[in-house]
Amino acid sequence: MKQIPVHGLIKDKNLLFVDDSIVRGTQLSETVDFLYQNGARSVHIRSACPPIMYGCKYLNFSPSTTEMDLLARRVIVELEGTEGLSYIDEYSDATTERGRALRAAICKKLHFDSLEFQSLDGIAKAIGIDPSELCTYCWNGKE
Repeated sequence: MKQIPVHGLIKDKNLLFVDDSIVRGTQLSETVDFLYQNGARSVHIRSACPPIMYGCKYLNFSPSTTEMDLLARRVIVELEGTEGLSYIDEYSDATTERGRALRAAICKKLHFDSLEFQSLDGIAKAIGIDPSELCTYCWNGKE
């Protein structure tokens, strides 16, 4: 009973769902399925941060036990095998072929009509902190 649909806001609508981050994708997948079950025409996802590529070793905000629990990493391995992990920077960048492939594969896997992530530069600009003063480990693996 966590979610109670308001059919007038969902049925036959093209929805834009904004989430703070996509870690494993399980909760978001359930939410998207819920929206479709309640009549959404399309569901477009926007993440307020870049794809999470590395498990946070500072805050332990996720119960993930391995980096392969992270949706972005799992999708990269599905696309190219473990060799694909050597191209994480390209997968993180929406302007590259690999970046577009990552987004398309996640859309297919989680039934999104479209997906975009905030860029690392965009997040630094949005919060007004110099990138050198911002922890970016979970996005780019840099300490």
